[in-house]
Amino acid sequence: MHVIKKYANRKLYHTNEKRYITLDGIAQLVQKGETVQVLDNETGDDITANILAQVVLQARGRNSPLPTNLLTGLIQVGGDTLSTLRRTLFSSLGGDDLIEAEIGRRIDILVDEGELSPEEADRWRRLLLRQEFARDAHDQLAKRIADVPTRNDVERLHAQIDALANMVEQLLRRR
Repeated sequence: MHVIKKYANRKLYHTNEKRYITLDGIAQLVQKGETVQVLDNETGDDITANILAQVVLQARGRNSPLPTNLLTGLIQVGGDTLSTLRRTLFSSLGGDDLIEAEIGRRIDILVDEGELSPEEADRWRRLLLRQEFARDAHDQLAKRIADVPTRNDVERLHAQIDALANMVEQLLRRR
């Protein structure tokens, strides 16, 4: 594991290699599959996620292949659930297209192996790759996501409950 310390002057120090490192250097380590941990030198807190977010944002500034809707989704997800993050990634990276391509590939294999006739293959393509399936799935996913409260929603509710509880206590004291 590569341990990097972030100093108050915003410099990053690679403790394993005893040298300073840039965000680009961290990006290269991650791209190579290396594990990176970034610690705040003063507090010892693990700030790896913050630094990796900076790496991603820096890459975005240089015409990174990361789509804007992916980054927007990441911000909207906040710290909510990993499954929401997976859905956001899947959707923004064209997951539906990947599924359709895989269905088509498998149908082609079945035709090549003689398991399906070309006519049957065409029928299965029409049945499995209909546009309304994609629309319905997208609409259902959007409804499910919309119905699930986010962490921010829950935190706001807690704050409102605390405020109401304080008001009730004040009213009871006045009696």
